[in-house]
Amino acid sequence: MAKTVEIWQDNALTVARYEMSEAEKNILYMVVANVKKEDAPTKMYQVSVKEMAEITGSKELMFETYKQATRKLLTRVFETTLPNGDLLQATFISSALYKKGTGIIEIELSQRVRPFYVDLNQRFTKIQLAAAISLNSAYAKRVYELLCMYKNMKDKTFRRNLTDLKTILGIIDPKTGKDSYSSWTWFQRNILDVATREINGHTDITFTYKPILGDRPGRGRKPVEQVEFEVFYSIKSQSEPVTPLLERLIKQFRLRPDQAAKVLEMHSIEVINRQLYDIHTKASDGKVKNLGSYTAKVFGLETTKEKGK
Repeated sequence: MAKTVEIWQDNALTVARYEMSEAEKNILYMVVANVKKEDAPTKMYQVSVKEMAEITGSKELMFETYKQATRKLLTRVFETTLPNGDLLQATFISSALYKKGTGIIEIELSQRVRPFYVDLNQRFTKIQLAAAISLNSAYAKRVYELLCMYKNMKDKTFRRNLTDLKTILGIIDPKTGKDSYSSWTWFQRNILDVATREINGHTDITFTYKPILGDRPGRGRKPVEQVEFEVFYSIKSQSEPVTPLLERLIKQFRLRPDQAAKVLEMHSIEVINRQLYDIHTKASDGKVKNLGSYTAKVFGLETTKEKGK
């Protein structure tokens, strides 16, 4: 079995505020996957364009796309608040060199960002390289990183202020304050729902989210002030393989373990996630009284009561 490659980064970087494209993130992921604590601070890290194409499933060696991506990476500034309260503004890389005729890009990390990958204590995030690169949306990649920060915690449910979440994702311009997705409906549809479809069933975790409304007095629709996330993650063991999706079916959708296993046996991951999304939406709207029974019915399973008839 191939070894799972993981990226480790300080939580301060996970919640940092910056904007980045899918190609830029993938290049940075490939660089960070090779960073070691004992490396010289000025070490140049090699990224193979061919290897990138193989991992992403691309049939083309997108040299021009990557040239544009590294050019942008050199100007990308991230902002994060350090434990002592200081605000750090820095770039991710300091140079990119394309080796003629080799398909190799040599990239040097900036001196300010490097400690966030090597000087790790207790507050850090572990990210699976293949899972992160497989996500098509740059926003889905950032959401995945944020979720990974909680996957090994005992309490995997957390809330984020909506404005804070948008700022982390680079949706709110720090200079002008302009919000690219000021409507909750558009933010939900284009950011969170896309992340749900890409992350659930295709990475080592699954998750659900729900909006938390404000308590503004008076009539009318109350604004969404926070988003609550719940992360499902299980480490597979050789004796008892438990997947995040199986855990989700049992804990969130109230199926018995044998029912959950049957669902995984009968249906594809894509079908399961699509059905669970519909069930979750109906349950949130108060249209489902008995969640376990309804979920079993949707997936064509007999409940205990029905078997006795």
